[in-house]
Amino acid sequence: MSNTIPRELASRIVWFCTRLNVQAGETVIEKGSPGDELFIITRGQFRVHDDSAGEDFVLAMLNRGDIFGEMTFIDRTERSASVTAVGAGSILRMGSAEYGAMLDKDPKTAVEFMRFLSSIVCRRLRMANDALLQVAYGDQGLDTSEDSTLKRAIANMHEAVRMELEGT
Repeated sequence: MSNTIPRELASRIVWFCTRLNVQAGETVIEKGSPGDELFIITRGQFRVHDDSAGEDFVLAMLNRGDIFGEMTFIDRTERSASVTAVGAGSILRMGSAEYGAMLDKDPKTAVEFMRFLSSIVCRRLRMANDALLQVAYGDQGLDTSEDSTLKRAIANMHEAVRMELEGT
């Protein structure tokens, strides 16, 4: 399953969104900012990036049909990364008020959309877990030597995430 919204679902939610045109280099989301909206790309390419460590690290490149901002839309926490338009493009914006309207007028679509968003977040969590495992264990198993503090910390983080997901 991809992170691209299915056309049939997109055609039902578009009525609850606002279309925005963006210019090349325009930042749509700034890391650390508050928000309650997500965005669906209808035209153009967008760069998800984080420069908090002093270097602009590109986390993903997104294209038509891709969604961004879904984590803050769901949990109302600060934005975890910045998103900038690579070239001119257009996006659909859906905030919590628009989602509430969709929930009132078309609850089946609202539930399907939230399930789709949840699948994106779960897929990204699985990828992060896999990356943590690769760093922690690599191809040769867990290193238990004294200079493997980072690997042990990552393995502990993985165990905490597993326990949280299992509810233990």
